[in-house]
Amino acid sequence: MTAYLYSGITYSNATQTSKFDSNDESGNLLSVQQFDASGTWTKPAGCKTVFVQLVGGGGGAASYNESGGAGGYAEKVIDVTGVSTVSVTVGGGGGAVGYYAVGGNGGTSSFGAYVSATGGYGANQNYSHSGGAGGTASGGDLNIRGGIGTGHGNTNGREAVGRGGMSFFGGCRGSSHSTNTPNLNDAAPGSGGPGGAMQNWSGSNGKAGVVIVYSYT
Repeated sequence: MTAYLYSGITYSNATQTSKFDSNDESGNLLSVQQFDASGTWTKPAGCKTVFVQLVGGGGGAASYNESGGAGGYAEKVIDVTGVSTVSVTVGGGGGAVGYYAVGGNGGTSSFGAYVSATGGYGANQNYSHSGGAGGTASGGDLNIRGGIGTGHGNTNGREAVGRGGMSFFGGCRGSSHSTNTPNLNDAAPGSGGPGGAMQNWSGSNGKAGVVIVYSYT
């Protein structure tokens, strides 16, 4: 029998010879649930272990390409044999602002008290005319800081060089001289908002975070 190990969960390639029995089976994936907004995770029947991934919300941007930082990322394997429900918090994206103002910070995402990741900082939160720093994470088996947003870049409205910080899941579209506010549907969870291309344009909001829960027997 060959076993495969991923993030502390063992999978077997043995042939199933009897009906499923949650009392003696382990490593089988029961469900995957994605939380794009805060809520409650309810344990499926037979679930003993969960693998949780989460990222905090991205920071908001200002103009002249001053962009928000990405939310921190964490992942953790958790024994839930004695748990029935867990509160899930999904951090929102930070609000956008105009030139030289301070962008809003992204919110913290968490899975109960087990693991959490803070949101990215808004533009100019850490230093003037600078992109926001990335969020951090704690409690995970793996904790990764979010990417930093770009700082001031004068383009004279010709092109945008501003990019929000990249999260574990990816980045976002930048602004352009014709379209200042990118569609947040194109942004990865937890990515920072890109700064506006010109002084009289505001930046973009950060992208909200996400919590993903894999439930196993």
